Amino acid sequence: MSTDAFVNFLEGRFAPNVASHTVMESTPGEFVSLPDDLAPPLADALRQSGMTQLYSHQYDAYRSIRSGKDTVLVSRTASGKTLSFLLPILQEYVTADAPFGVALLYPTKALSRDQESTLGRLLQAAGADMRLGTFDGDTPREERNRIQSSADFMITNPDMLHSGILPNHNRKWRTFLSRLKYIVIDEVHTYRGAFGSHVANVMRRLVRACEMHGSRPIFICSSATIGNPAEHVEALLERKFEVINKDGAPRPQRDLYMVNPPVMQSHGHAVYRKGPNSVSIPLIREATKRGVRTICFCRSRQQVERLVRAVTDGRPDMKQKVKPYRGGLLPNERRQLERDLADGRVTTIVSTNALELGIDIGDLDLCILSGHPGSMASFWQQAGRVGRRGSRAVIVYAARDTPIDQYFVNHPEFLQEAPIEQAWLNADNPYILLQHLPCAAHEHPLRDAEPAFPEPGYTAALEILKDDETLKEYRGNYRYALRDYPAKGVNLRGMTDYNIEIYCGTEVIGEIDPIGARGELYKDAIYQHLGRRYMSMDLDLEKKLCRVDPVNVDYYTECVWESRVEITESLDEYTIARQDGGDSSVAAKLEFGYINVNRQPKLYKKIRERTLENIGYGPITLDPFIYDTAGFALYPPAWWRTAVEQNDKRHIGAGMYGLAYILKRTAPSLCLCDEQNIETDVSLTEVAPSEWKSALYLFDTIEGGVGYAEKIFEVFSEALKLALTIIEECPCAAGCPACVTSLPPGVEDEELEQLLVESNASVACTRSLIVALLTGRMELPEITEFAIEEGASIAPPEVDHEHEKLVQRLGKASKLLRKKRERLH
Repeated sequence: MSTDAFVNFLEGRFAPNVASHTVMESTPGEFVSLPDDLAPPLADALRQSGMTQLYSHQYDAYRSIRSGKDTVLVSRTASGKTLSFLLPILQEYVTADAPFGVALLYPTKALSRDQESTLGRLLQAAGADMRLGTFDGDTPREERNRIQSSADFMITNPDMLHSGILPNHNRKWRTFLSRLKYIVIDEVHTYRGAFGSHVANVMRRLVRACEMHGSRPIFICSSATIGNPAEHVEALLERKFEVINKDGAPRPQRDLYMVNPPVMQSHGHAVYRKGPNSVSIPLIREATKRGVRTICFCRSRQQVERLVRAVTDGRPDMKQKVKPYRGGLLPNERRQLERDLADGRVTTIVSTNALELGIDIGDLDLCILSGHPGSMASFWQQAGRVGRRGSRAVIVYAARDTPIDQYFVNHPEFLQEAPIEQAWLNADNPYILLQHLPCAAHEHPLRDAEPAFPEPGYTAALEILKDDETLKEYRGNYRYALRDYPAKGVNLRGMTDYNIEIYCGTEVIGEIDPIGARGELYKDAIYQHLGRRYMSMDLDLEKKLCRVDPVNVDYYTECVWESRVEITESLDEYTIARQDGGDSSVAAKLEFGYINVNRQPKLYKKIRERTLENIGYGPITLDPFIYDTAGFALYPPAWWRTAVEQNDKRHIGAGMYGLAYILKRTAPSLCLCDEQNIETDVSLTEVAPSEWKSALYLFDTIEGGVGYAEKIFEVFSEALKLALTIIEECPCAAGCPACVTSLPPGVEDEELEQLLVESNASVACTRSLIVALLTGRMELPEITEFAIEEGASIAPPEVDHEHEKLVQRLGKASKLLRKKRERLH
């Protein structure tokens, strides 16, 4: 088999670099006969596609949904979740006296368009293929009118539901909503943090609109990777769910290879580790040559483009087989790639996490992860993209030279033992609730009590909106009183709701968000698109346009950012007093207030493609990305700083950066947000005229703030206790991704970086700082340095006397020639 031959190549080529090889044995699966009550057209359609049985979890979901229960299904990637929820719905549809409505929500447009074809085949078998439509921003006006008037199955996303459907529910969507019976929410684990809190309020508005039109829909959710499915869906939709989490799908043998690229020595005798592309490139070429269907995941869009170009350079036969897939592609380009991959015209796809969700791209045999994707959920979601046919699947993890990647590759058992991250959201977040109540009032006047919006948050928010005259009384209820369109001012996903269009000549070739544009489309930046290189010539952020010209250069550009964080208005503060009764003037202080975040693209580096050598710099003259949010600053106690500084002043930075790292990863559980909704930063701040001290900032990443940092400020001691518990219970010796990594992000000081890499200073200093903040005790960090193995000594060659004589002669001749030139000129 081609997969076996590929494995032989992998084990032979990278034998010295394979840190571990784990065989995850195949499982046979658990099967159940087709339900007895299944309608003959559906049963025939399944048998024609080769299905004579259901997986046990599909059967359990069928029975739960048929009994009218709100159901959440949790099973691995490629375990037939789509059929699990569609089959019972279609069964009721073909046997019902009158047609009813079904809304299917997917988190992205790409996923919704992909599922349209899957659903269409089943609907065709059920005789209802013309009653399906996708309603999103790409839907033409004529198609929208058809969906509103006659569709029974509507595929959409939360953004369209929020801004396009609910504001018009009384005019255009009355018929559909009045007979809406099922609401399917796929990939429910993506609705977390601020985004999930927004969607929870959109669901409240949807349920309220349905009740106005006389329907009470049943909710069906599905997810592949989530640590707390029951709690999450109940927080999202505020109702009890039947949880089906026993996965009955068979699993093929999966071989997980952890590969660490080799360590090399440069001409200047510096030692460095090669990048993950040194592993990915030969593996992709070999897999493509052997016809092994492959997906490779990279962290960024430009990494994807560079890897594809490196693979195909000098190999024109591979250019049609290896393609990039990422955000920013135009819709027609994205769908063409999906079709080519599913049909086999493309055998290798290099992607960002855009293909992490369950888009059907056919059967794959090899998954390459170029560096750790950032979370355990993402790791297993990406690894789960292979092995759908039941044959042997191979997963290759190529480590980067970062502390987190190196920990994973040297502790492969951590991957198997680490739990999947939990999803958090808070539908009653006051900042978010205040944005959705005007939308709800615009859809229909609010009453004094609204069952969809629970107390006490609803009444308190209602009073505020009445006081600022956003709402005004109307026949005993409260209607929206302003002239604008409230849904337009509420962005569910972040700070920007528009993209910059990238054009070459007269053709638009891509798009990117305005924040990303500052880091990728500054003047003279190299932009890579579908294997071709362009140079950015003119970025106009106001007009939302960027002009690029094709170029043929052998380098790419990389932006260097500079961040500045400062409190612009203090709202609250308190000191953390010493328990030993010491001088309170030197106690730790927390200061909460409005924070200004300034992210400035400072300069760009030109980096040669193959050798990765830096061949030049250039300035970036774009305006910074500035936004105001809410957060707090922690000023560590002066007595701790003084005591630690006497040992080594670098220990202060080690403790601050370590605490910033662990707070960002643990605090979300205390304020019910996602890790991406808060940010930490360590920077200098002016505490008095000409007096600067390091401060640790924690703030909301969403403009204006949504209360997450404020909640952590209020329960800061609980956050510290949680962090200390995690550090003390972690079995690692010198820090790891589960507690405090040996080199936390943001460290730019070379001396501090050297200390952190070569010792346990990161975790030891962080623990010392947390103990000082919690108890007022001084526990000096006990630092253990790690001996770095010296390279084998190389005996110098014997002196070549003839060679030395030749050099002397040449030296004399050179002097004579130089004197001759001086005379002549």
